[in-house]
Amino acid sequence: MGESSLTFIVVFSFLLFLSAFFSGSETAFFSINSIILEKFIDEKSKRAQRVVKLLSTPRRLLITILIGNTSVNVTAASIAAILTTRLCEQVGISKEIGIILNVLIVTFLILVISEISPKIFAVKSAATFSKNVSFLLSVFYYLFLPFSAIIDKTITLLTNLFNMTEADREKFLKTNEFQALLELGAEQGELELEEKEMIHSIFEFGDTIVREIMVPRTDMACVAHDAGVDELIKTIKEKGHTRIPVYKDSIDDIKGVINAKDLLPFIFNTKKTVNLLDLARPAIFVPESKNIDDLLRVFQKQRQHMAIVVDEYGGTSGIVTLEDVIEEIVGEIRDEYDKEQALYRKMDENSYIVNAKIDIESLNDLIGLDIPISEEYETLGGFIFDIIGEVPEKEQVVAYKDYEITIKEVKNNRIIQVAITHKQNKEELKSQQRDLDLHS
Repeated sequence: MGESSLTFIVVFSFLLFLSAFFSGSETAFFSINSIILEKFIDEKSKRAQRVVKLLSTPRRLLITILIGNTSVNVTAASIAAILTTRLCEQVGISKEIGIILNVLIVTFLILVISEISPKIFAVKSAATFSKNVSFLLSVFYYLFLPFSAIIDKTITLLTNLFNMTEADREKFLKTNEFQALLELGAEQGELELEEKEMIHSIFEFGDTIVREIMVPRTDMACVAHDAGVDELIKTIKEKGHTRIPVYKDSIDDIKGVINAKDLLPFIFNTKKTVNLLDLARPAIFVPESKNIDDLLRVFQKQRQHMAIVVDEYGGTSGIVTLEDVIEEIVGEIRDEYDKEQALYRKMDENSYIVNAKIDIESLNDLIGLDIPISEEYETLGGFIFDIIGEVPEKEQVVAYKDYEITIKEVKNNRIIQVAITHKQNKEELKSQQRDLDLHS
């Protein structure tokens, strides 16, 4: 090995160190929370003040780190390619194999030495790490200032093309930083799983629409306008709801909502004739596509707890309540009237009994079916209808990948319950049983 090759190895090693420096710096600086930053502001040390100064322009700091890391990694990969070519010529290995070896080795070294290791260390000791690297990072900050300024202006121009305001950019950066801190807090054990999920739900809150959380039309509890008070009270008792929509000609013609407390004067005289429309309060109507954060504001403004969800043709799709909206943040809320309905029951290692109302995302997490998310369906029942195109019969088997989905209950053209079995595991167990029978 010649002197030039040794020089390349030394330079390559130095570049790996620089890459680790930039990766660790990014993690450490953007892991510093407001409490640590306040502490640094009160400190008199130069290192702490340098950290504060660098974080005063977080966007420019991030651009500086990305410029440095990208430049170093590209240069390191180029030097590694030259080294690999020389070594292959000396050993007599083909150029194609050399390229493959170069990609594998360089990727491994950059991932382990320059990415994963420094970030793990930086996460655990963000305050100490950031102070230790503050001087060198300040040097690069001013060294790359002309380039970072150009990139910053370019980003601003691009975002302006898409009508993205400065407030939007700040919101985007703050949201991403907060989500990074959320993951970091969970990894370090500072946040419980329930706390992390609740905060994560807040981020997704604005992207959720009414259709995703509404009670569908088929599950609605309604009464006709000419029903008696006794029938209405019976419905309230059976369904456990305090608000019941009232319709005139059909469920697509809802005229209002009756609150259970409005029936108090009739508790001891249920036979008294009363027009339910006179008791009904005006209903709120919202489209399926309305964001639930907007719906929450409507509930607050109108001082209502229920809205009727309508489709694009004006027909009733379902209902949505204030409780449904709140549950998107805090999770399932159960009161004394809610009946426990398990969405699934594990029968053995290979099979589950599943409620067809389970949403696709939850089902994928539970069993690993990997059903694609689609606008055509939201639940397991909807997915089955989508793939077979008709109302299934009881005990009908639907094959999907390595799974058998057996229809266990159908009611009013609606799938109620199914059994899901993993075919591959099932066959393996049968094979093992046959082997045991042969040897016995």
